[in-house]
Amino acid sequence: MKFKDLLFVSASLVIFGACSSDDLEIDVPETDTEQPEEKEQKSGNKPPNAFNLSALVNGAADTELNPLLTWTATTDQDGDDITYKLLLDTNESPETTIAENLTTTEFSITEGLNRNKVYYWKVIAMDANGGETESTETFSFSTKGFALSESALTTNAEFSKRRNHSITEFDGKLWLIGGQDDNSSYKDVWSSIDGKTWELIAENPFAFFGKNNHTAIVFKDKFWIIGGGFSDIWSSTNGIDWVKNDLSGPFGSREGHSTVVYDGKLWVIGGTKVNEQMNDVWYSEDGITWTEAASSTQFSPRTDHTTVVFDGKMYLMGGTSVQDFSPSFYNDIYTSTDGINWTEVATESVFEIRANHTSLVYDNKMWVIGGWQAVTNQETMEQDVVSFADVWYSENGTQWNKLNGNDSYTGRLGHASVLFENKILISGGLNIDQDDNLRTHYNDVWVIE
Repeated sequence: MKFKDLLFVSASLVIFGACSSDDLEIDVPETDTEQPEEKEQKSGNKPPNAFNLSALVNGAADTELNPLLTWTATTDQDGDDITYKLLLDTNESPETTIAENLTTTEFSITEGLNRNKVYYWKVIAMDANGGETESTETFSFSTKGFALSESALTTNAEFSKRRNHSITEFDGKLWLIGGQDDNSSYKDVWSSIDGKTWELIAENPFAFFGKNNHTAIVFKDKFWIIGGGFSDIWSSTNGIDWVKNDLSGPFGSREGHSTVVYDGKLWVIGGTKVNEQMNDVWYSEDGITWTEAASSTQFSPRTDHTTVVFDGKMYLMGGTSVQDFSPSFYNDIYTSTDGINWTEVATESVFEIRANHTSLVYDNKMWVIGGWQAVTNQETMEQDVVSFADVWYSENGTQWNKLNGNDSYTGRLGHASVLFENKILISGGLNIDQDDNLRTHYNDVWVIE
């Protein structure tokens, strides 16, 4: 019996019985390509009069990453023209000039600030004869951290409620493919330009093959769909018209595997082959011809794990396997630079054991979102099921931090997540409520930013 069948057929029997660097990288306006020469103050010249900073107010918290900074205008006792220089960085006495020769008393920072950081800023008024006056104070503000939206971007998208689908950015749009609920396996393709409104692009572009628990990825300017209970591989140049590769994947029928682009190659890692969990690794330089890098690796055979590319390595995380109809869940993390040799990460803090979660890389961090576990209760000898509503992130794979959630967002497995327009979008999935004996599928979309 396939593991997916175990999960959802035997449910009634078993289940229901923000960049750590302090370096500031701000683009300075390119209006002046040459630095003005510093002028020695002219004898008898009087500097500009005192002036104050206005906004952001001193100590402002949870600010956006593109704030508008303002200050009061000053005058010069000699009647000289005045320009302003803005200094801002993470030092209590800021030294980094991000704008100068300003003739107005405001400046918008368009990029370069990091999340969860305290910044300090001051302004220097300068006259044409070398006179300078600093703002009476140096102000500080702290930027906002990441947060899960208080409400869904949409609670009822145009596509039907489902799990084990994929959402991928390709050609500037979002593309949702396939999935399943408890009654149907879907083959449809949907597209969106904003994650909120979705349009049906194709009802059945994959012949008789349903697409669920597959992988979807962009590689060499094509959109690729791999497996999903079959060994078929499809590609598209526009997301609408799909071509089945003449050569099926030599790794055979595969679902619950992971796929990444690394070292200029496409990689397929682990997953379920018919009813057996695998720990093999395959790669291809063109998506057509595949080579087995390893038939068995250091991590145990598993399915419904995730793999991301981070800090020059492949990171494999979590997953599950089944032996004698009993599932085991993992929260171990392995890294590799060649797909052959995998090293386990010695984690100091980490998410709970889980499978059918999602992972991605955002803001120089790895993220793990949701998933589920079924653990045998040693008192009742029944399985306690948890559908996770949590979100975790890490800058190094060793230490993991939990993002604050909210009561509006419910736990889920088999959902999809994607990075789009500098935000994380989470969509769909299945919630298993063991206490109320309920299974709820979703077609909502949530945002982390």
